[in-house]
Amino acid sequence: MKAIVLAGGVGERLRPLTDEVPKPLLLLQGKAIVEHIFDILKKNNVTDVTLAVGYKKEKVMERFADGSAFGFNIDYIEEDEPLGTAGFLKMMPIKETTLVMNGDDIFDFNLNDFLKKHKEFVEKGAVATLSLVSLDDTESFGTVKLDADKIADFVEKGKPASNFVSVGHYLIEPTVMQYLPDKKRIMFETDIFPKLAAEGRLFAYPSNAKWIYIRDLEDYRRLNKE
Repeated sequence: MKAIVLAGGVGERLRPLTDEVPKPLLLLQGKAIVEHIFDILKKNNVTDVTLAVGYKKEKVMERFADGSAFGFNIDYIEEDEPLGTAGFLKMMPIKETTLVMNGDDIFDFNLNDFLKKHKEFVEKGAVATLSLVSLDDTESFGTVKLDADKIADFVEKGKPASNFVSVGHYLIEPTVMQYLPDKKRIMFETDIFPKLAAEGRLFAYPSNAKWIYIRDLEDYRRLNKE
């Protein structure tokens, strides 16, 4: 399976660290965040990776090159300006079930189980399945409203609809291409997923896997101590 890792963000809330180093290359316990993600992918037998890069993309591409030094086959989608979390789809339309992952959080998921559930949902009309985790404190996160296996709505932070939040890991089908708006900057979260939810074609995969999120300097420093 092909994994697309979104590694083009600026990391505003991690400045001044990200003034010189893109967030995916920040060291966490001595290893770049993206390298932790590579470890999880390799554990799930995924070695074919596309990195969607933008901010300080040359540093990411120089670090990983073709991926052979890391046991991967890596290619790149290069963004000269921010295109949003789904903007890469116009540059690389997908033709098969594809895993999309945030490149700045670490989620120790089981792909086989995730894929199995997604395929069941595809038989019910799913275009995308989102991994969710349950948090005791959702004050700092947007949450999702569920209707059985489906995601019915997204609710902004401070107004929790449930304890479930999206971790930014998606399985998507080629039919997602039909939902791209005619504009340059496209966000899964605001331009695509709400449309799918309204049509009953967006499904939820609650997971107990460990999720390590790095929102700001406080998170980063805390995680490097733990």
